[in-house]
Amino acid sequence: MKNVDVPMWDKGDDTDDFSKGGSSSQLSFEPSAIKLPAIKEIFELVLGREPSSREMSYYKYSTLKKEQIVKKLLEGDEHKNILEKSNKFPELKEENKQYQSTVLKLKTTLEDKENEFLELKRLLVEKNNTIESLRQNRNTPFLTNENIFEENNVHYSIPKDSHVERKEKEGFLDRLLYLFFGER
Repeated sequence: MKNVDVPMWDKGDDTDDFSKGGSSSQLSFEPSAIKLPAIKEIFELVLGREPSSREMSYYKYSTLKKEQIVKKLLEGDEHKNILEKSNKFPELKEENKQYQSTVLKLKTTLEDKENEFLELKRLLVEKNNTIESLRQNRNTPFLTNENIFEENNVHYSIPKDSHVERKEKEGFLDRLLYLFFGER
């Protein structure tokens, strides 16, 4: 049996460099001050934003190299969502144009309705003023010219019996003279 007396944590792993006496290729002993700008640059490049304080701390103290961080961010759900949204961008841009056009139409309709409302309000005030003036003058007769009342009372109607007789005796010209001048 191989390494039976050796504790489990000390058995080593053939995949790391420690078992061969060297240092691990995974460990990076870069100072964290050097890693911070690189982490910000990676986040800006891949996700288009700055890392949160939690993400910054995680990657600052992790053993991942720059390429591994990029790969991890590219495979993440956030980057996939960004790609899906970017594919929908032209469609959303056209939809936005249509909505802007609709908003413009609604604004002009609203302005027209406001102007119509103001005009109707003005007409209503004018109508109410006219009604008020009519109420004040309701005892005054409509016709104040007394000459109209005293004119000759001329009737332009033809009695039924005489109409039948005239129709046979009189012509069209005679009837017009009677109608306008009252003469036979």
